[in-house]
Parts: sequence; C-alpha cells; structure tokens
Amino acid sequence: MDIAFAFDEHYADHAQVAMESVLDSQAPRDDLTFWLLTTAQVVQDRADHLHRQLDGRAKLHLLAADDGYRALPRSASPDISYITPGMHLRLLLPDLVASHTQRLLYLDCDLMVAGDLSPLWELPLGDAPLAAVRDANITVFADQGGVPGATPADDDAPYFNSGVLLMNVPAWRQQRVTEQCLTYLIEQESVLRLPDQDALNLVVARRWVHLDGKWNNMKSWFLEAPDAVPQDVRIMHFAGRNKPWNEGFYPGFRQARWRALAARVAACAPPAQAVAVAG
Repeated sequence: MDIAFAFDEHYADHAQVAMESVLDSQAPRDDLTFWLLTTAQVVQDRADHLHRQLDGRAKLHLLAADDGYRALPRSASPDISYITPGMHLRLLLPDLVASHTQRLLYLDCDLMVAGDLSPLWELPLGDAPLAAVRDANITVFADQGGVPGATPADDDAPYFNSGVLLMNVPAWRQQRVTEQCLTYLIEQESVLRLPDQDALNLVVARRWVHLDGKWNNMKSWFLEAPDAVPQDVRIMHFAGRNKPWNEGFYPGFRQARWRALAARVAACAPPAQAVAVAG
C-alpha cells in the first residue's frame, strides 16, 4: 500500500500526525510505504524524526521538490488564503514516484484516518486516472460560480474533492494529467478559484471513479457521535479554516484523538527536537 502526502513547511507537523493516524488504523502489513513530497528544507529538518516515527512500521521515500512550485498561480480569493502553495505539489506526485509504482493513495495533511484502508486500496480503477469522493460543498461544475474555463456542457459534471485521491499512476501519466493541470493553472491564472482542485476536475471530467463518502468525509465534525468514530467514516477530512490543531476547534473525540496522535509523534522526535517541542 503506497500512501502519499505532499506539503510544504507550513504543514509538516500536521502531515506527521496524519501519517500516525494511518499507522494507528491499519493492521501491520509489510508493504506499507509512505511517499512524501516536500521541500528540501523539510527533508533536511525532518528526515531523522520521520525515520524514528516509522521505524519497523512502514517504509519511507522522501522526495524533495525544487522551489518552482511556489511560482505556480494561486487564487486571489480570501476564502482560501489559508491554503499554501504546497497545494500544487500533489499534482506532481505521479511523475516523481518510482516507475514501477502502479497506484498511490494521496491524502491531505488535514485529515485523520479512522479505519482500515485496504478496501479502498484494492478498488478496481480500470483506465480511470483517479478515484475520489464528490465534494460536500461543490457537487457539480456549475456550483459556486462555476469552474473557471469550463464550458456550459460541463455544468452538470460531478465535482470531486482533491483531499483524498486514489491515483492510477500509469493512466495518469499516459493521459498527461499533470501537464494538463499545470497548463490550466497558467491559462486561467487571472480567474482561478480552487486552483489545483478545479484543474484536476476539468482535466479528468467524467472520467474518474466515484468513491463512497466514508473515504473522505468533509462534515465529520458535525456528526453526533461524542465518544466513538461513526462506522461509516474511514477518513475524516477537516476541510476549511477550522482545523483540529487550531484554538476553537470543535471539542470532542476528534480533537482528543488528534492531540493524542500529535503527542505520539512528538514522543519519537530526536532529543533536540523533543526539547524544542516540550518548550
């Protein structure tokens, strides 16, 4: 099982907690591998901590991106000002992993895995470049002003959230998904809305596999389950500004589990980092 995260320095702490949630929710397996695409500085600063965290639990591949991604166009909307340029890194993953890699399960850093991922990992994809969950707030292209660059013929096309993507690596490469997404960002620079997510939706429109909502539940903190994870949620995605590491996040078992996982990650930090965390 190849699981990927892509993030910059702003989300490095949270990526390790999300990784810990994966480890906490899976039965031990010999093939669990993490692919992390991040900055050279994060690789330098975090490699030891990451190896200590995963020691004997999973394999690790660290991929260092150059700073070119920071120059990619971003949206001017204040509604997503909290999203860093690292959002674009996910678009690069399938072209950077080992050539023999057949699929990647990409996960955002602002989520917690709460159950076995094996059924998702084993899902047939056919020729589709990816599988995803329909977005909880934008269900079709025409919603919320429409996808910039889309035609009226696409108004009713289903729209997915890019926080959880089961990537069919050979199909992605063959269909030049990365190249087309980067072209979209440049061509639509002046009107971008949700840059990487809109790009992916337009490039693979009507050619993606629809996943059950339990694999990317974007409303999980509204569920009435104060002391247990609802049975139909395998991945809780804290989409939006309010994150479990922020003050004012909804109290309850989701926040408590996040804090417990973060404490576990901190406990395996190298001595110098552990002192810094404690201080």
